[in-house]
Amino acid sequence: MAALDQFQTIVIVMMENRSFDHVLGHLSMARFGNRKDVEGLVDPETNFDYTNFLNGQGYQPFELKDGPLPHDLPHSRASVTTQLAKTGTRFTMSGFADAYFQQSGSKVNDPPSLGFLSPVDTPISSFLAAQYAVCDNWFAPLPTDTQPNRSIAYSGYSLIENTKPRLIPTVKESFVFEWLNSRNVSWRVYHCGISFFTLFERFHEEVLGPNFRSFRHFPADFESESAAEMPSVIFIEPEYSDSPTHFGWTPNDNHPPTPIGPGENFLRDIYSLLTRDSAKWNRTLLITTHDEHGGFFDHVPPLAIPAVVPPHALFSTAFESTGPRVPALIASPWIPPGTVFKGSMDHTSILQLLSEKFAGTPDYNDEVARRRKLGIQSVSQVLAEPLAQPRTDIPSPPRETISSTIAQTPQLEPQTDSQQAFNAAAKDLLRYDRKRALEKYPELVHLPEEPPPASPK
Repeated sequence: MAALDQFQTIVIVMMENRSFDHVLGHLSMARFGNRKDVEGLVDPETNFDYTNFLNGQGYQPFELKDGPLPHDLPHSRASVTTQLAKTGTRFTMSGFADAYFQQSGSKVNDPPSLGFLSPVDTPISSFLAAQYAVCDNWFAPLPTDTQPNRSIAYSGYSLIENTKPRLIPTVKESFVFEWLNSRNVSWRVYHCGISFFTLFERFHEEVLGPNFRSFRHFPADFESESAAEMPSVIFIEPEYSDSPTHFGWTPNDNHPPTPIGPGENFLRDIYSLLTRDSAKWNRTLLITTHDEHGGFFDHVPPLAIPAVVPPHALFSTAFESTGPRVPALIASPWIPPGTVFKGSMDHTSILQLLSEKFAGTPDYNDEVARRRKLGIQSVSQVLAEPLAQPRTDIPSPPRETISSTIAQTPQLEPQTDSQQAFNAAAKDLLRYDRKRALEKYPELVHLPEEPPPASPK
């Protein structure tokens, strides 16, 4: 595709656990953006199409002010099934209050899962949607939680159906690092704190290697490297709320109960750094999305795209649809302001883009090709009608710092499956090569020492 020739570097940022309606649904509301071109919320407090029922009582979406939530929201495979509330062949999207009650036991008038944020609390996401492109039909690939959806995002396959405290199995030759390496495509990961990639099996050498760098190195690298020297693909990771220790970092991944404010500040920092050099910005494509909806309400039914059970999978029941929509924003000086892309997309849309750019075909692997044939489109389609020349304006993001505060204390007793998974992965990395692990991730020194294995009697 000719438009892809304009880009030297593709920057990918994947945040955690928010739905489209929760973050960007306000765009179409009369009292905020009133954008009729965006499939957002319309009169949410009174629109019966959005009503969720629990024991005969109706619950409506409501404006939720950002801040720490009391706890995480339900988003396991079983909980998402409840939320989608399928009746016959139709997903009614009416079970979010029910799933919240099943997990929390609380019948509050405004269950947090039905809350949506205003532009005041999502200033950077709203800014990117106004100044560049918003994709209002981007879905999580699977109707379940983080680990399976990130598996799809980075390989096209998921061998698991839920998040569990174990290393995540992968399909060889399909994982994005292996795929890029086999085609001599340069790549780099910038991470705040512990990288999520430590949770995948087989990649200890990669996450301890030179392609992984602290996000603190990004400004200097970006300034010192020429456009030709910059990696072709850059992954930028937030500080994950479920990481076992946060010394020196504030969780900013948007994962409840973490507020979204730190994540908005993080996205502003990334955009500001990328646009500092106009010549490099003209050769850059920024993609930001979320791994899954995290239990927050979205009114658009998932796509009826099944996911087959791959060989050697740790589950046996196939998924029959995608998950709910997630926020997805594409920024580039080649994109006109106010662009809305309405094609069907999921995280394999990024893999299609990489394959088109670096292999000359959208079919990254067999599973990505299967999803494409069922209707999933590539990120490249957002650029199907680019500007004749890159924009000369570089819009300035809102300057206000969102002041959501989070205590920076070590999580020494992980409770959730995700927290346990991060904790186990960090300890496994220390066992693999403690010296290099502490050099790369110095915060791991704060994990409690594990006793040596008992001597055999």
